[in-house]
Amino acid sequence: MMTSYLAFKSLRVDTGGLRSPRRNTRWTEVYSLALGKLTYGLHTPTLDYDQGVYAATIYEAWRYVDDDECRLFVVAPDADAETEIGTKGWRTTFAYVVSELTSLREVAELIVASHRAGYPQVSEILRWARHMLAPPAATARELVARSVEVRRMLRAAAWGQYSTISHKGLWKEAMVTWSTPVRVVAGDKPPVLVGMPYLSYGSWGRKRYRPSTMRIEVGEEWPLLRSLCS
Repeated sequence: MMTSYLAFKSLRVDTGGLRSPRRNTRWTEVYSLALGKLTYGLHTPTLDYDQGVYAATIYEAWRYVDDDECRLFVVAPDADAETEIGTKGWRTTFAYVVSELTSLREVAELIVASHRAGYPQVSEILRWARHMLAPPAATARELVARSVEVRRMLRAAAWGQYSTISHKGLWKEAMVTWSTPVRVVAGDKPPVLVGMPYLSYGSWGRKRYRPSTMRIEVGEEWPLLRSLCS
């Protein structure tokens, strides 16, 4: 289903439906004319005082997936809603769920096809979609090795994860950054931070160092990564 301003949002799934993870706002069942079926939507009365329903790039949305109950969804603003569009996302008085994110390639294809059909898109999200549709790699390892954009996306998926190290009373914590190495491993696990951060200890003249072993590991059969491979 082609539509304008497709974007990403993290939502918490529970027995009653969907909730926004930060404010715990419940999304209700609504009928979408654009989709021609029931879906979930959220209304706000105004955009004043920073109100509204927000959605953004996949990088920003992944940063709000803070537990196992949160998932990524593709959302869009209603055509009749008051909406402010930015380069990386939007906020609106009414948004609805288009679908859950299950295939990066399929969503990227929908965004690019909608743009070509005359439906305007968020500039950074359209740029991301075009990167995802570059000639596919044969394997996940090859894809991650060659694509800066894919590595950035995997770091976003692991955002907020951290590791600690302690030694002789010293303690240090470090989190995922935009430069954390990414390694593809066997299996289908989602992006996970492993290893320990850098630590220096000892007195002046006898300083010792433990280099960082931190890295993000992702399974080569992780469905979202695998969807980008040929």
